[in-house]
Amino acid sequence: MLQRFICLLIGYACGCVLCSDIVARALSGKSAFELGDGNPGMANVGHELGTKAALLSLAGDILKTVLAVVVSQLLYPQLGIVATAWAGLGTTLGHDFPFWHRFRGGKGVTTIASTIILISPLWGILAGVVGFFSIIVTGYLSVAALIAMAFYVIAMFVQGNLEISCLCLVFMALQVYGHWSKLVGIRNGTTRRAGLADKFRHK
Repeated sequence: MLQRFICLLIGYACGCVLCSDIVARALSGKSAFELGDGNPGMANVGHELGTKAALLSLAGDILKTVLAVVVSQLLYPQLGIVATAWAGLGTTLGHDFPFWHRFRGGKGVTTIASTIILISPLWGILAGVVGFFSIIVTGYLSVAALIAMAFYVIAMFVQGNLEISCLCLVFMALQVYGHWSKLVGIRNGTTRRAGLADKFRHK
């Protein structure tokens, strides 16, 4: 269990680097917390600063997840995908609850997506496809993220790895927590629709 905890700590350290905040400060001189809805994530920064900012934020969040996983795998190769899952969980916790910002961070969509692909490339990519079409159908990123994660959780339980499946349930709970205000906003009509969905609907 100690090895798993160390993987979690490695991930947390990497996750506390909020790439969207770095990108926002570099491109606008403002913190990501001061832009749009205040979320230090790819969607908010991209909406406020454009595609370049979104892609840089996306790349940064993917890289910090991969870094945490690689370091954990090098330290504990015997753990296999278990090390990947714990490191990815740590990265998501660091991203969502960074100690340096009073434990207020992003939603962890990219870190979770990166982790599930690294755990199982096939099912991770399929979950991404499900999420993409869910955005088009529902029009909301938050709903699509939850649908994609639910699909992946079911797939992992079918695969029969109990520890990975349980960790995926934790990822699912983190998604619900992170998106709760947006889900409430959808009900109240205050959550904005994803631009991607409107473009595809228009076409």
